[in-house]
Amino acid sequence: MKLEERMVFCGICTNRKVDFNTGLVCGLTSQKPKFENKCNFFSKDEKEAERKLKMKLDAAGTAKSQYGSLNPQKNINYGAFLVVSGVLVLFLLSILFGGIILTTGISFLIRGYSQNKILKENKSFNEKLRKQ
Repeated sequence: MKLEERMVFCGICTNRKVDFNTGLVCGLTSQKPKFENKCNFFSKDEKEAERKLKMKLDAAGTAKSQYGSLNPQKNINYGAFLVVSGVLVLFLLSILFGGIILTTGISFLIRGYSQNKILKENKSFNEKLRKQ
């Protein structure tokens, strides 16, 4: 296991501590983590895990979809609606307005699919935690 992978565990552990010289360390050993597959001292900080997941979901997607929902399915549905609307407006009314709606819809689709990917990664990570 690489240090970056271990640090993901340490980042949501109640025993974490920030050392201003070395960064995030174990509060029990005051060192960077050295465990391989399992840390015997790991205790999940639910609030911090939730906060980090929310930050990842909020950052997913493009700038045009930044005010979208944290619910990926809502973003996908809204994006699909905007893409279809954009194509219809593009062909029937105005190229400029249709293009704007179409690109906004695509950005919401990207956000929704990115959020789905983040949620799957989080689920996989939580399954790893349960096995410890």
